[in-house]
Amino acid sequence: MATNLRLRSLTVSTNRASHAFDFTSPLTFVTGTTSMGKSTLLMLIKHAIGGNAALTPAVVQHVTYVDLGIQAGESSLILRRRIGVDSGVVEVIEPGSHLVQHTWAVSPKPADGPSISRFLLEALGIPVERVPTSRAGINSRTVALTFKDIFRYCFLQAKEIDRSVVGHLDTTNTNPKRIAAFELMFGLIDSELVELKRRRGIARDRAKQLDEDAAAIDRFIRDAGITDADDLRVRRMDLGQQLAAAEDKLQATRDEVAALTSAEQERRTELSEALTASKKRHEEADLLAVTVRGREAALAQLRLDLAKAERRSTAIGLLAPFEFATCPRCMQDLDSREVAATDCRLCCQPLTPVNVEDVNASDQDADRIRAQIAETGTLLHDDITALEQARLTAHHADLRLDTLLREYDQATAGATSPRMEAVAQLSRQAESLRHSIDEIGRHQQMWRRLDQVRAEAAAHRKTDRQLKVDITEREKALRARGAQLDDISAAFTDEVNRIGIPTDGTARIDPDTFLPLVGDTAFENLQASGGGASTALNIAYHLTLLTTALDHPDVLLPNLLIIDSPRKAIGTVDRDRDLGHRIYARMATLAKAYKDRIQLIVADNDIPAEFVTRRNTIALTSERSAVPGITNTGVGEGQRVEDL
Repeated sequence: MATNLRLRSLTVSTNRASHAFDFTSPLTFVTGTTSMGKSTLLMLIKHAIGGNAALTPAVVQHVTYVDLGIQAGESSLILRRRIGVDSGVVEVIEPGSHLVQHTWAVSPKPADGPSISRFLLEALGIPVERVPTSRAGINSRTVALTFKDIFRYCFLQAKEIDRSVVGHLDTTNTNPKRIAAFELMFGLIDSELVELKRRRGIARDRAKQLDEDAAAIDRFIRDAGITDADDLRVRRMDLGQQLAAAEDKLQATRDEVAALTSAEQERRTELSEALTASKKRHEEADLLAVTVRGREAALAQLRLDLAKAERRSTAIGLLAPFEFATCPRCMQDLDSREVAATDCRLCCQPLTPVNVEDVNASDQDADRIRAQIAETGTLLHDDITALEQARLTAHHADLRLDTLLREYDQATAGATSPRMEAVAQLSRQAESLRHSIDEIGRHQQMWRRLDQVRAEAAAHRKTDRQLKVDITEREKALRARGAQLDDISAAFTDEVNRIGIPTDGTARIDPDTFLPLVGDTAFENLQASGGGASTALNIAYHLTLLTTALDHPDVLLPNLLIIDSPRKAIGTVDRDRDLGHRIYARMATLAKAYKDRIQLIVADNDIPAEFVTRRNTIALTSERSAVPGITNTGVGEGQRVEDL
């Protein structure tokens, strides 16, 4: 039987008031004059359930949130969705306590993350599937089936009631999803078949990509003038042999050089000792040069100290006895200056008595410095003599080292140097051969990569063929279910006849697109008489799917159908009014036959009075419009909610 999805109530709240609308009847009519909010009420149901609804300015400006009570499978739920900036989530409210149990995103990120869509699908027992964007599953691109895709089969909107079936004319990817949703709900496919098609799409896409990669590698190889793999293999073997011969010859030459140089070990030892001796003599001479510079600096300082001592002694000895009668600078008379006897008449400072011992001490310092100068001069002379001798010794060591070097070069030039040149030449030859071998290796790697890519492409094509077989076998296993499509088509024909829809040909369902056909004419190309036949066919199609779901245990289509404004598209002439009457009579018959197993909600402003009762009718008036406190919920003269 159909999946159980029933609407219980809708509460529309503003800042000042709220209205609760009851939907417990199997057949509910929403009536009222224009602009009372019939379509608005249905759009608020769609909004509450997580859909993209057309909301009028009256709703946007005044409604704060809506609560939708539903029965989803075995769960009784209250869905609350706000209007405006906070409308990106749907809250699940616990009945009774009115506490928020869950908060689900309407448009989750990532797209397959937790959402109200996934929550409702799981509550209804409908698999959460990703299906290929191509019905044949010929690529790896998939798209997620959402609750919105299922709900489109439950909501026949005013804007598409006379022109499209479940939005099949949309230019987006909704048409592949429409087909996939139909197949899933009516058991024409299952999770295993969906997965097989997805894997086949991946295999085909991967094989195609690998074929393109192989073609690119092949073009590069040919453009670069790279020879084929067999020639490269022969060339590499030849170069390998040449390299082995060059390395053998190089090693033999190095062995000869080693043998010759070992015979000169004694000469090299003597040369090494001479080099060490020369270095040591130069170090000794450098140390003595540092010592001489130090002696010279000390001698110069002593001479300065002696000059200072001699000047001090002379000054004390010569100037102390003098009495200045005249200032030596300005030549003024000093005798007339009144100065204390203890002060200097010249500078007026206290006089320091001349101590004869100080004069003697100054003379002694001068004598001591003269003795140090004499001693330092002697040491400097000795150091200079030693430095000259050390430099001479270092020079003799350098001469001996040069002599030994010349003798060593003469002794080894004839034997070692040519072989060293041969070693260098053979080394260059071996390196060139290695470079050539490496280059061939890179070329061989390109051929191996080409073979690998081609092998991978072939493996994916093999997988594609096997998956095609598996898909065929799975489709055969589901063929018994597929026969149900013939039953649905026959039921559609019967439904059209029951309603009495005028058609030019037999009405049936296309087995490829699952859309209504009249003869061989597609729905969008129908030119039915009376102008309302397209609308009637669309309603008959949805009623057929609904009754089929109710009569078959494996069908997942919800047992809910909402129809918005059918009479607007049917027309007002007598035969159109008769057609509308027959449609309403048919819906009343189905509601009576299936009772609580079915839920039909129809919004219209011209419903035949014989079908309208107080129990099954929501009458919208200016006092009780779809938006509490708003007497006109419309969008303007000549406009419909669905045009938004």
